[in-house]
Amino acid sequence: MKFGLFILPSWSTDSKHEQSRILGEAVEQAQYAEELGFDAVWLAEHHFCRFGIVPNAISMGLYVAAKTKKIRIGTAVSVLTFHNPIFAAEETALLDALSGGRLDFGVGRGQVVYEYGNFGVDYDTRTEKFGEILDIIIGLWTQSGFTYHGKFYQVDDLTVAPSPVQQPHPPLYMAVSRTPASIDAAVERNLPILTSPSTPDADTLEIVHSYYERCAAAGKSPMVEQMPFFRMVYLSDDQQQAEEDPRHAMTWVHDLNGLRRTLTGGSEIYMDLDQWRNTRSEQPPTYESLLESTAYFGTPDRIVKKIEKLRDEHGIQYFGANMSYGSMEHSKVMRSMELFAKEVMPHFK
Repeated sequence: MKFGLFILPSWSTDSKHEQSRILGEAVEQAQYAEELGFDAVWLAEHHFCRFGIVPNAISMGLYVAAKTKKIRIGTAVSVLTFHNPIFAAEETALLDALSGGRLDFGVGRGQVVYEYGNFGVDYDTRTEKFGEILDIIIGLWTQSGFTYHGKFYQVDDLTVAPSPVQQPHPPLYMAVSRTPASIDAAVERNLPILTSPSTPDADTLEIVHSYYERCAAAGKSPMVEQMPFFRMVYLSDDQQQAEEDPRHAMTWVHDLNGLRRTLTGGSEIYMDLDQWRNTRSEQPPTYESLLESTAYFGTPDRIVKKIEKLRDEHGIQYFGANMSYGSMEHSKVMRSMELFAKEVMPHFK
């Protein structure tokens, strides 16, 4: 099996001065992941929120590339509809060239309504635009004098430099939802899929099996070796501590995502999360239910058993651990990473 580290630098304090520290700790986690033998580090793009303060995963990836030597650098995901397709092709090629061919380019349309509103990008045409942007990026990566005339984007006789190191181009991954159309789009393009670390196991596995079924119907092999199954993870030598240490961070992430889904514009950065908690119309799942449905919190032996089940019952060959989220302390994240690498990963190598 392969193992990746999903890094989501969250700003859970009130001080802007903490942002630089939080981003610096994320880079240290990427460097430690390389030292510990993780195959890849995955970076997410988010906007106007405390949930994740990396607005450009490619820019963050360039910095991580400069601080590492061999670990692969993935985006999970870059929201293509917020980016100029020509510039996206150039900056991804630059990352691949500078890193020596280490880019794994995960892309998606994004589902957060208020991000679209703030960028002034039409939400209803996002699927069509996404397809055109992806076609243009691949074309500019692989062809000289590339020309493309779409409904939304026009390119005439363009050649970009540098070219990607990986041939024919860097690996692509597509974020999908439970809608058949999104999974069909990945199958049609022969792309492995990306799913969210914070979605319950049952829902995520439903997506994975739907992907398997659609691959079979199309006469294609599912790319399980390349497809990270992301989960929120925390390890400790003591089971009770493993469940209690992330309680505040996990609850904060879950509640903040609930708040973000209610917004149509503006930002949640300075909204009162406690006030929203007290006035929301639906009560969230309990923390204990999240431990059962979503979180992989436990001793190394327990996490080994959970990953064995994913491998043996669901064909998972690539596990992605999201250990940095919310207010998780950097030192505890690093200790959890160490336990995972030294006491879990060897069981699957």
